[in-house]
Amino acid sequence: MEHEIRKMLEGNAGPVGTLARAALWLPGKLYGGVMSLRRHGYERGVFRQYRSPVPVVSVGNVTAGGSGKTPFVLMLARLLANAGQRPAILLRGYRQTAAGESDEALLYNKQLPDVPVLVGSDRARSAEAAVQNGATVLVMDDGMQHLRLHRTLDIVLVDAASPWGGGNTFPGGLLREPLSALRVAGAVVVTRSDQAPPERVAAIRSRLAVLAPNARIFTARHAPVRLQDIAGTALDLSALNGREVIALSGIARPEAFAATVASCGGQVVRSVSLPDHADIPPDVIASCLAEAVQRGGVVVTTEKDEGKIRRFLGAPPRAGFPHGVWGHSGRETSEDSGEGHNSNVIRSGDAAALWVLGVDQEVGDFPEFRNVVLGRLFP
Repeated sequence: MEHEIRKMLEGNAGPVGTLARAALWLPGKLYGGVMSLRRHGYERGVFRQYRSPVPVVSVGNVTAGGSGKTPFVLMLARLLANAGQRPAILLRGYRQTAAGESDEALLYNKQLPDVPVLVGSDRARSAEAAVQNGATVLVMDDGMQHLRLHRTLDIVLVDAASPWGGGNTFPGGLLREPLSALRVAGAVVVTRSDQAPPERVAAIRSRLAVLAPNARIFTARHAPVRLQDIAGTALDLSALNGREVIALSGIARPEAFAATVASCGGQVVRSVSLPDHADIPPDVIASCLAEAVQRGGVVVTTEKDEGKIRRFLGAPPRAGFPHGVWGHSGRETSEDSGEGHNSNVIRSGDAAALWVLGVDQEVGDFPEFRNVVLGRLFP
């Protein structure tokens, strides 16, 4: 349902969607006005901001989800660490588990074990804690609308597939605030630029030059760089070439993930998508695996979804799988054969067909991007 609503608000859902957007036009404009007043209030000192003693860089966007913030934050944290800094990531933490984990936090901790990740809605408090523990620079994930923490640099990501959010703010479109907010950006990155025609990317850049006059504008792509099975065994990306794939994800833009899989040579026969940040239940995983194994293919999911899947399935080790939702290796159990089939049970032999594709953000003219980031944060 979430993906259908996104299409409607972007103006891609036919006559019914057009009527719905028309009905929501005024509420969207009213919400946009409130968000503009809120931003002006912070800029003019009506609302108090917390100023950290160390530089703060915000990675955000003006539209709802799907611009690639997670791989971008990973890339940015590595850039700062390689420059001799001690970065910490400040994360809101949507849909946390009882243990206080979110899908982004799990991925950051896995990919950047030496970078502290502080999860909490009060970013100012997280900033204080990070500095007390030795951080020399703070990276605020999804921070553009979190104005209580003053930032040294705003990096705004714009998805080439849907740059303007349907032209209206919630609930009449996908904008979180009016496009005029782009004026605060010090850098704007057009993501997934490889999945859009060159003339479209050029048009986006031209409009951004007007909307964000003080920003340097870059392009980036989601580059597939890692492939492994769910047990953690590394695979070569070429293993996807010519193979039938069911793309399984709980992200904002599943169609973009399917396109990334296809760029590796995978033949995406079906895309199974859940709402952004949503859990992927065992019965959905089992159903996808059963179909993939029958086809002689594989299920491919994202690194963001990997942590959620492993939680459901007992985090299988590299060799051998625990009992529970996983069946016995190499043979069917009474639960996964015949009548009374339990769709929550997955044979460990089938589990080998569950793969995880990792992507990195590759920024064009990376040396210049690095100079802009370090020059703004550490003048």
